[in-house]
Amino acid sequence: MNQPYWTRYPDGPFTTLIAVATAYLHPETEPDGLETLQERAADDDVEMRIFKDELRHAIRDPGLLPGNELFRHVSYEDGSDEKFLRRLWRDLYGDEPVNPSDQP
Repeated sequence: MNQPYWTRYPDGPFTTLIAVATAYLHPETEPDGLETLQERAADDDVEMRIFKDELRHAIRDPGLLPGNELFRHVSYEDGSDEKFLRRLWRDLYGDEPVNPSDQP
């Protein structure tokens, strides 16, 4: 059985990042998945706070992402996980610094 990463490893690293990205950015997701995720990114709920924290962590050290799980579920053409993650950050959070300590 081919279960998603977050089901196989519920306590694994980046499970929320991968699950949320998949829910909105999977190739079979509705065409306005990014726009819907942008709306969700403005929510201050627990899931989106975890997603944002995991996205920050993945941008700082993309080598910690588990295998090709993110690419397998989202299928992006940015050339690397790091480029995709940085683009996703800009798409969702604009010019907000990845590191909160970098804010003026």
